[in-house]
Order: sequence, then structure tokens, then C-alpha cells
Amino acid sequence: MKSRQKLLLSFASGILLSLAWPPLPFFPLLFIGFVPILWLEDVCSEKKNSARNFFGYAYLALLIWNLLTTWWVGATYFGTNDISTAFAGIFANTANPLLMCIPLIGFHRIKKRLGATMGYISFVAFWIVFEFIHLRWDLTWPWLTLGNGLAMFPQVVQWYSFTGVVGGTAWILILNVLIYRLLYVFLTGKIYLHYKKTIAATAIALLLPIFISVTQYYTYTEKGNEKNVVVVQPNIDPYNDKFDPSDLDQQLQSLLQLSKQKVDANTDYLVWPETAIPQGILINDLQVDETIQLLRNFRKPFPKLKIVTGINAYEQYATDSTPTARKSRDGKFYWDAFNSAIQIDSSNAIPVYHKSKLVPGVEKMPYPALFKFLEPLAINMGGITGSLGSQKDRGVFFSNDKTGIAPLICYESIYGEYSNEYVQRGANLLFVITNDGWWGNTDGYKQHIEYARLRAIETRRDLAQSANTGTSAFINQRGDLYDQTQWWKPAVISATLHANTEETFYVRFGDYISRASILISIVLVIFSFFKKFKERTANIK
Repeated sequence: MKSRQKLLLSFASGILLSLAWPPLPFFPLLFIGFVPILWLEDVCSEKKNSARNFFGYAYLALLIWNLLTTWWVGATYFGTNDISTAFAGIFANTANPLLMCIPLIGFHRIKKRLGATMGYISFVAFWIVFEFIHLRWDLTWPWLTLGNGLAMFPQVVQWYSFTGVVGGTAWILILNVLIYRLLYVFLTGKIYLHYKKTIAATAIALLLPIFISVTQYYTYTEKGNEKNVVVVQPNIDPYNDKFDPSDLDQQLQSLLQLSKQKVDANTDYLVWPETAIPQGILINDLQVDETIQLLRNFRKPFPKLKIVTGINAYEQYATDSTPTARKSRDGKFYWDAFNSAIQIDSSNAIPVYHKSKLVPGVEKMPYPALFKFLEPLAINMGGITGSLGSQKDRGVFFSNDKTGIAPLICYESIYGEYSNEYVQRGANLLFVITNDGWWGNTDGYKQHIEYARLRAIETRRDLAQSANTGTSAFINQRGDLYDQTQWWKPAVISATLHANTEETFYVRFGDYISRASILISIVLVIFSFFKKFKERTANIK
């Protein structure tokens, strides 16, 4: 095959995967998006330096996919003219496909040493292991986790309540392998032994999960006690207004005025977005803070009302008691900055949750022991540049009737097993508070709300999203999106949600498919090295 043809295959793969991704509605293309890459691997295997050759074409395909779907990561540059922001976007879109090549090169080597069957098993297992790691390390950027690509169509992924998103990833990869094996006969004219079985396997692998999901979708009923929820989208410009000291009081008054349009005696929860209260609130003085007192006064006429809101929080210490604590300018104390959420109700207690899953390069410097010197280059998104503080465990806000609320802040909502911990700790409803206006009117905020559907399905929890800018909405336990607000418009919406108490199979057992894939990958790698060792020993003899 000529180089030009290989390049066409690379472009075809990148474009197919991009066209399949939300907010575009062409998800079936995911089932063939990797077929050109598998074809390239077969072709490159016939050449010398096959791994290097395959890497180049695979990287190009994955680069195109990343650029066309997450180009908006660097879009903040146009709002800030901050070169570090542009650099972060370039880095994310060039480094991420490089990481994605690791499981592909591993698959290529296993296939050469152990044959096609073991090779294609490794293709699925290695990619799942890659996504598992990418969800958990400091450089996490799992926006393109394959299972996320099915988010717009909850009708076909109801079984995520058993498998989580990783089940979707496995489904996509297996179908790509099966479809490629069918095309292999057409491409080469060579009919292999189990060709007819592959046809049957492909039909079953494609249709059975859809049948199961559609059946679940149309027979599922909402579970749990009803709760009346009001969500506010204030629509404050995150660049020019949000953190302007002269505008903070007006922002608070706007939030209160919008809230009054929907809040009444039957309202159980009022949800404001991430950093809705942008002026710094000192955790040490939370009970006497003037803004907190204002919110308490607002809710007094509504005995049932609980206010869940994002805040910019700070805490003072006598010593540098946390890894992120910094010394005050006068040297008298240490302090941490947090991206936090609080709940205000009829009690004196004010539970606080500090965002745990911090955005790399924005809220946290990855691997601070190595890269702490780069903290001044972190993107300034209205908060403190450098690493924010966080808490280890998920925090759940409880009310007098024992209803638990999961306060997911910003992109915490794209982590499946991570979100399960809220439910395991008693959360009956999911509230996503975010500020998606950083990326402008791009696919970024649209993808974010679509991914939230998957958390609703996985946990069977109703979800409310409150965005400062972007879009706010409600999502039911089937993953249906409704009452979605428009971009760049202030809005207030209300709905009756159901506080479910049941735990799904996925909540109980988490990413068991990923852990099984880790075991399979280890076994394949061991056998591969063992076979290579035997071959070298035989050659010496």
C-alpha cells in the first residue's frame, strides 16, 4: 500500500471518530471509526520497523480526532490573550493522542508475537486499561473516553447501570474488530476459517445490547420520593464581570432576583452554579460571614428550602498543614484556596465540600514534586493561579429527612466510578454546579451536559445542572435531558425530581470490566515476553 493510501486511512479514522462524537448525532460511526487503524496495523505489520511505521499513521488519526472534537480547550486564549491558555490547549490536543497510541502499539506487538486472536483481545483490553489509568492519574483528561460518545442516545446504553461507561468502550472496540474482520475478506479476498461465525457474532454484538437497552428504556419508571428543585443560571461573563470586585454585590442580587421567580413554599432545593458567590469566603468565619447571613435571611420564609451553591473558599492555618498551603504575605499564617460547595438550610450547620477532582493545569499542577515551578503558568480562570486545595473523599449534603445531595463541581461529573462514591455515601440526587462559559459558544459545554446523562443512567439518580454560563438542565434516571436553558441567557427553571435510594450494580461494583482488563493485559504481556524469550533461546542453540 502506498503512503498516500495510508494517509487517507489515517484521515478517514480521525474524521469518522469526530463525526460520531457529541454534539453530532452520528454515533454508529464509532463502530467503524477504528477500522482504518486496524487496516493500517495489518499493512504496517508487513514492513520493517513496523511499530514505528504504524505509530506515525495511528498518531495522525488520533490527532485529527482530538483536534476536531476538543479544539475548544484552548479557546480561552481568545478571551484572555493569555499565552499559557493557548499552550494548554495545544498540549492537550497533541499529548492526548500520543498517550492513546500506547495501547495501540502494545496491541501491534502482541499481535505480531501471539497471533491475530490474542492481538485483537489485547486491542480491547489495552485500550480499556489506558482509559482506566487516564481517569485516575494527575494528567487526567478522559473527555474522549469512548463510552462517552454514546451519551446523546440514552435509549441504546441503559445497561450502563450495570457496566458504566467502560461497557460502552468495550462494545465499540469489539464491534470495530468484528467489522474489520468481515471487511478483511472483502479487502483481501481471503476467506478465513470462522468467517461465517464472525458474521453471526457481529450481528449479535450489535443488536443484542441495543435490544436490551431499548427494552429497559421503555419499561423503566422513576424511583424515589419527589423533591421540588429550582435551578438558576445567572449568565455572568466569566472573563470581564465574574470576578470584578465592583460587580460582586450586583451578581448576588441578580441571583436572588432570579431565584424569587420560581422559589415558593413547596421548593425543596435551590441550586446555584459553581463559584456563584465569587467573593472569597473564609471557612474559619463561615457562620458570621455577611453573604451567608444574607442567604439565610432569603430562605427564612421557605421552611423546606435548602440552598446549594458554589463558593470561592479560603481557610487559614497556623502552619503549612496541607501540601497546597501557602504563606501569607506578612508571614503570619498559611492559607489554602478551594473551589467549594455549601448547603444552607434551617439548621445552624453549614456542610462544605471542597472540589476533589481538580482540573490539571487550571486548578492543580500535576505531580507538584516535579512541576511545582510551573505553577505561575497555570491558567487563571478567575480563581487563584496555582494548585487549589481539595478533600480526599466525596462529600454529601443531607437534609432533615435524610435526603442526600451529591454536589459535583464542574468536570467532576465526567468521572463514573468517582461519582459512584457520592451514591455509596448516601446521595439520592446529583447536582452538577459548573461554569462552562470559559470555552465560549463551542462544543465544550454541549459535551459536558451530554456526559452528565451517563452519570444519571449509571447511578439511576435524577440530576440537576446549574451553570453560570453554558447550559443548565434536568436529567431523569433514564438519562433524558429536559428543560435545557439557552446559551448566554439568564434563566431559572424548576422540576420535580425523584430521590432514589436504590443502588445499581455499577454503583456497587464499579469498573470491574477495567480491572478484568488489567488482569488480561498482564497475562498477555507475560506470555508475549515468555514467547520472545523462548525464541531467543532457540536461536542461540
